[in-house]
Amino acid sequence: MVKENKIDKFRFVNPHSIPNLQKNIHDKTGKTERLNKRASYLADRLSGAAMDQLVLVPSCCDFHWTLTVIEPYKEIVYLLDSLCHRIRDEDWKYVVEMELRMFNSTKGRKGRKRVQWEVIKDPKQPDAKQCGYYVMRVMRQITEEFETLEGDSLRSIFTKMEYSMEETDEVRTELAECIQDHIYE
Repeated sequence: MVKENKIDKFRFVNPHSIPNLQKNIHDKTGKTERLNKRASYLADRLSGAAMDQLVLVPSCCDFHWTLTVIEPYKEIVYLLDSLCHRIRDEDWKYVVEMELRMFNSTKGRKGRKRVQWEVIKDPKQPDAKQCGYYVMRVMRQITEEFETLEGDSLRSIFTKMEYSMEETDEVRTELAECIQDHIYE
């Protein structure tokens, strides 16, 4: 990305910077407060986003990884879920929408009444254990093919039904090399 001068086009959010606050099944009244706290963490991460940047937010809900891509200034949110192509987590939807309201507030913008959500049909994972690798592969595909977007939609990038074993092995290898580099530093 650095060599191709694409680094300014994306902002990555560390999924651990937006903690998945533990749900206390006995505390129904604190749910909104917990969700707003998550939204606040995400809004802090988005505060430095530039006008034309895509913000990539991997997130884990109930042991399943998905990717949320946010265009904060356009208030468009893309959800990529390689297991099912629908919004499965209404709490996460609330967090993202609240975060965009906070973002607009800090920027002194009015914003839209409703956030535009697009569920993208990205390649389906072959089983219930590949979601993390698929999120990494999807992020790679977005960064590599960003310049080829048609009609300002991520939908145009994803035409495959699934990734090949070689494509998923590529991100597995890179992850292993990254971990190995940190171990032996």
